[in-house]
Amino acid sequence: MKRSLAAASMLAVCSSAVHAADGDTARTFKPASAWQADFGDDYCRLARSFSDGKDTLSLAFERVQPSNSLRMIVVGSGFKVFRSADKLTLALAPSGGERSQPFWRSETSDGQQYFNLGEVLMGGPPAAAAPPPPYDRAAEQDFAKGVTALAITAGLTEPVRIETGALKPPLSVLQQCTDDLLTVWGLDAEKHKSMSRTVQPASDVSKWLATGIIGFSDFGKLGGAANQIRIIVGADGKPTSCAVHWASLEQKTNDAICKGVMEKGSFIPALDAAGQPMASLWTVPPSALMPPFGGT
Repeated sequence: MKRSLAAASMLAVCSSAVHAADGDTARTFKPASAWQADFGDDYCRLARSFSDGKDTLSLAFERVQPSNSLRMIVVGSGFKVFRSADKLTLALAPSGGERSQPFWRSETSDGQQYFNLGEVLMGGPPAAAAPPPPYDRAAEQDFAKGVTALAITAGLTEPVRIETGALKPPLSVLQQCTDDLLTVWGLDAEKHKSMSRTVQPASDVSKWLATGIIGFSDFGKLGGAANQIRIIVGADGKPTSCAVHWASLEQKTNDAICKGVMEKGSFIPALDAAGQPMASLWTVPPSALMPPFGGT
């Protein structure tokens, strides 16, 4: 079932383009459409088309929980990757900094290039920081207001610059959408805006799954933030449900993963602004649950 936000929220997303700096030699793509929203019961996606006058590509931001990271997807024929490249260098310009990260390439059903750039941080510490701090929506907005373009500066045969326009409006919509996801999942969205502690595992997560549930042949299916496991955790620290986002493993494998987490998983519950336990969620990549080699 699809969800929708108020029209006023979407109007804020239709931001105008900015121009590349003089002397910028990158192949520059400018907006060819407004941001389009696709919101389901377990994901939020915004996508926009861009053109350099010759080729067109689409850039999508995907998010499955309130977090300062998002999965970035580029579809189209507007750039070529070096054959030997296994990473791309991205810059959130002009003030968002530069980072080098792996990418995953495939092809759409209509023959277009599909690049999954994985999870990109929009300011602040990574979600995997220990212990992970509560999601700071205001800090993300402050970061986003200094970003108006995505530049891919290394790993391509020719640098590419995508003039996204100001990212603060679309990220505001993503924030509203992911807060709405909490409500869909039966959680208190308002409490999450001021929570003082996130959910944390209370025991060794590598002991929750039996050896062999995730096989060696599955490793290549887990790139690009695929198959994220979402656990709803009650105020008592007990898991109450398990779901999979962007499933890439077989159903029987994911069923076994969820069975192991639900049976053996134990958690330190999240805390609200007053320091009282509250129901929340914990999201983890399957690789983090794998027993060490030689373990049982």
